[in-house]
Amino acid sequence: MKIIRNRLFLAVALGHTTVDTFNNSGPVIIAFLSVPLGLSNAQIGLAASLYTLGGSVLQPVFGWLADRYGSRWLAGLGVFWLLSFMALATFAAGLGQFVWLLIPYSLASLGSAVYHPVAVATASDTEKDNPATATAVFFLFGQMGLAGGPVLAGYLLQQIGLTGIQLMVLFFAPVVVFILTAPFPQSRHALAAEHDTPTDVAPPQAVRWGALILLALLIAARSWAQLGTITFLPKLFQDKGWEPAAYGAITGAMWLASAIMGVMAGTAADRWGRKQVVFWMMAGAVVPLYFLPVVNGWVAFAMAFLAGGMLGAPHSILVVIAQALLPGKKAMASGLTLGYMFAMGAVANFGIGWLADRSTLAVALQLGAGVSLAAALLALVLPHTRTTEVTETA
Repeated sequence: MKIIRNRLFLAVALGHTTVDTFNNSGPVIIAFLSVPLGLSNAQIGLAASLYTLGGSVLQPVFGWLADRYGSRWLAGLGVFWLLSFMALATFAAGLGQFVWLLIPYSLASLGSAVYHPVAVATASDTEKDNPATATAVFFLFGQMGLAGGPVLAGYLLQQIGLTGIQLMVLFFAPVVVFILTAPFPQSRHALAAEHDTPTDVAPPQAVRWGALILLALLIAARSWAQLGTITFLPKLFQDKGWEPAAYGAITGAMWLASAIMGVMAGTAADRWGRKQVVFWMMAGAVVPLYFLPVVNGWVAFAMAFLAGGMLGAPHSILVVIAQALLPGKKAMASGLTLGYMFAMGAVANFGIGWLADRSTLAVALQLGAGVSLAAALLALVLPHTRTTEVTETA
């Protein structure tokens, strides 16, 4: 794809791979530490929730800053921050107390909050005629990190312990330099200063509040089904007696399927309609989500692959729909959407952990099948947004 030859796109895409590699290594690390630290399901859910909230609530703020002042330094800072605090968390875990692990681990997520709205807006702008496709390819790079992170982390933890995570940090550190030297465009603020024009002048466009409420409900349901399931997948299979490399691999399989289906779904959405693709993907996830918690062996890998592909496919489409429903200030719209996704994932993490301690983890995860069906039904009543985007581009 020609978009890969665009240096700016490649820089933010590789940054996305780096950030999501460590984002998704977190549940494997916490599951690995749950035995020596004696963590309950509720504590695992708390750690996941704080990390997810830290990576979500400030995204709109950083998106607004990127729209106004530019993206280069924010993007570089986001990756550097996450790498630094993830390394610190692995050192702090050696102190043997949950709280000393929890503090730097939660703070690491702020790097993700800085990076995501900046990078997704930059990526979608590199291909204005097909924004869903460009955004899907950008998320493909992230999902390669989401898929590879738990596999790599699980293998390194099994072989050499927490030192392996520190070596991962060193391996990905050069990406920060690549981002800082990429050809980012001038900020809106800088351009306005050059031409002596105001920075906030834009043609008024209506916000479709009813559609936004439907979209918010759909995103919340999908976050429960996808992010909540993936957070507890390592713990689910650890309880079944799997080794760290094995439960890291099945988590990676779920994200790998998401990466593959994400690009296919983005292209399909640009051709045949966004709401239709979202409906079929969320409906298709119901059966594998229901059976995933109660199967084992190769069947578990098959169910994880199917559920991961169906649940992950709508990701870039939902971001593009939100950008169309929130006209203007694309980075801020991206930050609001991604931040909300992650925040709802945090609610799901805590909710599933709480339910698992009162019933079983398998039953708590099976509820995701019903939630996925609800998301599919909500997709049917979303408005069409392709016309809005064509008008904005024109």
